[in-house]
Amino acid sequence: MKLPVDKKRTIITFLIADLVFAVCIFISCINIFLFQDFGVVQICIIGIFVFFSIFMLIMSLTRNYYHLESKSVIVVKGTKVSNYNYADVVYIDKEQSKRKRTVVFVTNLGHVRYLPFDKNGKIYDVFLNKCHNLVELDELQSRFQKVKL
Repeated sequence: MKLPVDKKRTIITFLIADLVFAVCIFISCINIFLFQDFGVVQICIIGIFVFFSIFMLIMSLTRNYYHLESKSVIVVKGTKVSNYNYADVVYIDKEQSKRKRTVVFVTNLGHVRYLPFDKNGKIYDVFLNKCHNLVELDELQSRFQKVKL
């Protein structure tokens, strides 16, 4: 089953990153915008920025989703595809996951992963129901001393 990431959260994150990028472009081209007459060069810079912003927003909305299978979840983020088996998940931080609306889990190799919720939080319920190799926090910390949650 294909499960899209929360679009509202994606748009908010994208807008923040886009505004920071716009400020960086303005600062790097400050002599073009402040010390010259407004003309074709400024319009081209703004037009290219707007075009790429719209393109990247559409790509981030359409290419970020989860594909739920019986033994694993496939995470698609842009062109990167990751596969997480439910049997490899050894710990789920339930408090932080509910508070930040992001599934925080640790794999059997000691890697901490963060997956944003979908609109209804179904990804969190799937992880809780299908991950059967879960351990307590103290056992996790004894196995993986470097893991920070």
